[in-house]
Amino acid sequence: MDALDGWLDVTKLVTGGGGAKTPYDEFASAIGRDCYVDLAGWHLYLRDMAAGAPGNSTFKMSQALAAQLGPQLKKGLRESDVEAVLKKVPVKLGAGKLKTSLYDVMPSMCVGDLARLCEEFSRR
Repeated sequence: MDALDGWLDVTKLVTGGGGAKTPYDEFASAIGRDCYVDLAGWHLYLRDMAAGAPGNSTFKMSQALAAQLGPQLKKGLRESDVEAVLKKVPVKLGAGKLKTSLYDVMPSMCVGDLARLCEEFSRR
């Protein structure tokens, strides 16, 4: 596993038991509802995209991003901060033949939507 593959500490996501609620469930739901990747015109919403350990579809990208961004919400995240996180998230295409970043496969509008969600949830 290279450094990019280790961007998400899966243990932080699942501590407290497999189906445990996290403080960022509502945030994850909003991310999954509003944000997607665009693959040749097909929209894959982050709630439907697997994240974490290879072959483990239990963790959704929306949950992983909420777990990663959630603790930083109170300090205030700018769009550039969100972009930096997205650039560290690896996305494997073609069963791993090609690897790119989540930032590269998300439309700019969705990156902006994610930054807006961060701002909205930081005020809660």
